[in-house]
Amino acid sequence: MHALRTLRAKAGISAAAVLLSGVGLGLATASPAEAYAGYCNTSVTRSSALGSLSFAFDAKIPAYNKSMDCYMNRGANSAAVKALQISLNKCYGRSLDVDGIFGPATKAALEYAQGKEGIGVDGEYGNESRSNLKWEFSRGGSYKCLEL
Repeated sequence: MHALRTLRAKAGISAAAVLLSGVGLGLATASPAEAYAGYCNTSVTRSSALGSLSFAFDAKIPAYNKSMDCYMNRGANSAAVKALQISLNKCYGRSLDVDGIFGPATKAALEYAQGKEGIGVDGEYGNESRSNLKWEFSRGGSYKCLEL
């Protein structure tokens, strides 16, 4: 009888250790959005002088407040989404409504652009997309598509 109690106690301790290690792992794992300054809620303007031109072209880039270190995916609704939609239309030939709503069409267009640039295709916007996608830099009706 004593051996049976000892065996049960060891089994219970082992099960508790496995359960607690799984809980600890879940708590230590951060979601992708937690690695950013915040969820993209606006856009910022970035300028680029092109070649020997003496004037700058400007692009609107998604941002969280003033930080371009932001994240967004399906369900977002903001000026940040509009900035992304404009560049997806101009630089990747998509025909999105520029409505600021990150719906299925915007997700599909982002996946297309991610595939063209050879980065992870997940339909979510973050640092890798910002750094590798082309952005519409415009001035006075003309534009160029450039990486940041």
